[in-house]
Amino acid sequence: MERDSLIKAMKGLQRRQREVLVLRYFADMTEAQVAETLGISLGSVKAYGSRGIAALRLAMGTPA
Repeated sequence: MERDSLIKAMKGLQRRQREVLVLRYFADMTEAQVAETLGISLGSVKAYGSRGIAALRLAMGTPA
C-alpha cells in the first residue's frame, strides 16, 4: 500500500522534480551525474530534489 501511495505522489510532482528524484534515488546517481544527464546545473538538481522531497512528504502526510 505504501508503494502505491508513493507512485501516486510521484505522479503529482513536476516533471523535472520527478526526473531528478528517480535518477538520484532509484538509479542511485550522484547529484553531479543527474545534472550531467539532464543537462541542468548542480544547483538546479539540488533545488528540484529538495522541492520534490518536500512535495512527496506533504502528499504522503509525512512530517518534515
